[in-house]
Amino acid sequence: MTLSIDELFELVTEIIAEPHTTIIEHDKRRAIRVFIAFEEFLLDNVPEYCSYSGFGEIDFVGYAAGVLDELEGK
Repeated sequence: MTLSIDELFELVTEIIAEPHTTIIEHDKRRAIRVFIAFEEFLLDNVPEYCSYSGFGEIDFVGYAAGVLDELEGK
C-alpha cells in the first residue's frame, strides 16, 4: 500500500495528537514542523534528493506551507 502525502500528513498528525482522538490546530502545526525536518534531513543526508526526479515529486516544505496557509486562512 502506498501512502499519499495527504495520508502521510494525516498519519503524522494523528501520532502527534495521541492519546487524543480529536485533532486540533496545534497538532497540525507540530506535524508541519516534522515535515520541514524531514525535508531538511533529506537535503542534508541524501545527495540524490535534489537530483533524482522521483524525489523531486516529494515536497515536504511545499506541502507544509500549503497546510499552514489553510490554517491561517490564506
